[in-house]
Amino acid sequence: MRHTLAVLAVIVLSWGVSRGHDTVSAQTPAPRTFADEVIPGASVSTGGEDKNPRVAHPTTACRAPISGRPAQGMPAVMGEVTSTDGKRWRVPAPIEDGPLAVDYFNDCTGPGFNSNWEAELKSRTVVIDPDGVEITGWIFGDNYFELYVNGRFIARDSIAMTPFNSNVVRFRARYPMTYAIKGVDWETHPGTGMEYDSWQLGDAGFIAYFSDGTRTDASWRAETFYIAPLDDPSCVRQTPQGRDSTFCSQAVRPSCAQSEPRTDCYALHFEIPADWTSPGFDDSRWVPATTWAPELVTGVPAYRSVAKVFQDAQFIWTRNLRLDNLVLARYTAKGPRK
Repeated sequence: MRHTLAVLAVIVLSWGVSRGHDTVSAQTPAPRTFADEVIPGASVSTGGEDKNPRVAHPTTACRAPISGRPAQGMPAVMGEVTSTDGKRWRVPAPIEDGPLAVDYFNDCTGPGFNSNWEAELKSRTVVIDPDGVEITGWIFGDNYFELYVNGRFIARDSIAMTPFNSNVVRFRARYPMTYAIKGVDWETHPGTGMEYDSWQLGDAGFIAYFSDGTRTDASWRAETFYIAPLDDPSCVRQTPQGRDSTFCSQAVRPSCAQSEPRTDCYALHFEIPADWTSPGFDDSRWVPATTWAPELVTGVPAYRSVAKVFQDAQFIWTRNLRLDNLVLARYTAKGPRK
């Protein structure tokens, strides 16, 4: 009997330990931090949309759409997210407050082609060097851009999101001229890289042509600094071609975006160098920009109806138009293009 009781006690004790182990293993696992899985320098934010976005741009609605073409303006909202390493990030990008570029074509708050663009430029010429060369530039961005020359802020897109517009700028500077452009593919769900009620991915790209022959093409250097949405951020790789998100299979529509609450979507963030617009910034680790055919970027009137003004310039971005949302690009012109 005594032996039987002892055996029962061992069985009960073993069952209790086993049940305790089962209880521990059934607990909710700690969230992944991806610290050892993502490429160096990346911070990961986990899906949640900023619930308190702020309007980040003065243009939020259209006043005079072209007859017969709905030109609904989208508010350009900015949010903040916290990555797993505790850093705070402005999304889709930190935006500099500065002068707006002159509209060349705007069918949202204007009539379409702006026949008064030359007169408007006279009062908005940015003088970097009084004895420099006067340069006029035409720029189209999907969705938003900021232009710097030799570290000086020149202008920013007058419509941050939609509908699209083309812009014209003018400045006076000496050679060599270092062009630096911030390109942003906007989002309406801050921190997710997605837009509209359908939670779809946007695409991107920008093109510029300057009166001295400088143009956007593969001779520019570019890098991405905000990549989203991602099912798994470890799919982004560091390659000789820069940070590359083309390995991510969700480039059409990520699994995390296909059902509520979409909190399984991730984003990668990278610190923007403080001096990235400066002529002295070392961009040798950035790679040649990827050029894109116009039809793969846009077909809107703001580009199509004035495409000739861009002459032989090419649309540029990184290797992924859909997931790379914040791209910085640079080029130094030593003189007029011959």
